[in-house]
Amino acid sequence: MKLYYSPGACSLASHIALIEGDADYEAVKVDLKAHKTESGEDYYAISPRGYVPAIETEDMGLVTENPAVLPYIAQQTARLPQGKDMFRLLEWIGFVGTEIHTGYGPLFGGAGDDEQAEAKESLAKTYRLADRLMDGNDWLVGDAPTVADNYLFVTLLWADKFGIEVPESLADYRKRNLERPAVRQAMKDEGLS
Repeated sequence: MKLYYSPGACSLASHIALIEGDADYEAVKVDLKAHKTESGEDYYAISPRGYVPAIETEDMGLVTENPAVLPYIAQQTARLPQGKDMFRLLEWIGFVGTEIHTGYGPLFGGAGDDEQAEAKESLAKTYRLADRLMDGNDWLVGDAPTVADNYLFVTLLWADKFGIEVPESLADYRKRNLERPAVRQAMKDEGLS
């Protein structure tokens, strides 16, 4: 497998999953502003969408979009929950992607001060909802971290970067994730620690 990533982007969730699943993979860094790989290849020629994560697979070719990439990695590394837990995992990936990740658009896109303040307020409210949905559990699905946890964790790194208020339990959750060996390794590999 080949993972196309950009340091600190949402592709970090996939990077963590590949390490945690002890997968055989190659990581290729992408400059998202220049749309070039670290070797100078045109990233649009690899992935027409032009963003990460993208994984090159033997059985499916290129797979993009977190709702496909994260479960695919979990399945390939025998870490995909079964039964109702699989649907809860997909539910969380959908929630993080649509309700949290997209909320960062004005912050990453360089919007004006008012729009950024509004985005931060909206994200803080959504993190409070995530806290309620977690209902006091340590992890999103079951009793161990999943690819959905990786995704939520990455957004909590962004919350810290942009000074977005999160509930204390989510701040603790972020710290708990930072203690995971695969998280530490992926962040080191991406030059984030």
